[in-house]
Amino acid sequence: MAKARLKRHGFHIDMTPLVDVGFLLLTFFMLTAKFKSDSGDSVEIKLPSAQADTTKLPDVNIVTLTIGLSQVLPGETPDTLLYFGVSSEKDRAAVYRDLKRDNPQTNQPYTDEDLSKIPQMIVAKPDLDILIKAARLQNPSFRYAINADHRLSYGYVDDVMRSMQKYGATRFNLVTTTQG
Repeated sequence: MAKARLKRHGFHIDMTPLVDVGFLLLTFFMLTAKFKSDSGDSVEIKLPSAQADTTKLPDVNIVTLTIGLSQVLPGETPDTLLYFGVSSEKDRAAVYRDLKRDNPQTNQPYTDEDLSKIPQMIVAKPDLDILIKAARLQNPSFRYAINADHRLSYGYVDDVMRSMQKYGATRFNLVTTTQG
């Protein structure tokens, strides 16, 4: 007669404790190891050197946008003023004409002759768009310079740059002074 075979049962080893011990050893060695450089000396970093840009702004064909604070009595908050100036007398009248302002002395609109004598005007933000557009149409080779008071927040300068960007005046100089 055939012998009855007993069913063979496999054995099962729980690997969890072995993995835990392996990670504990790995963590221990990582935390206690000290890394040492081959040379033994500290690394020397050579930083780039910079020089101030000494280019002078041209005297002709330049539009200056000056953002300043009005002079006020102590304790009052100053107003921010925006000045728009054109260096070229022959182009001033054509640029300023679109503002349609009246001469305060005569209460009549400015004539082209009067406008050509005004080196810079105080303008509001909506007028700035009109002036930049007129300046770009009058003389596309105008160079632009932004001269801002150091006490202003960046938002005012950003507004001026955005107005310039609308009309393609994206190349400009920031006027600075040298510290000394």
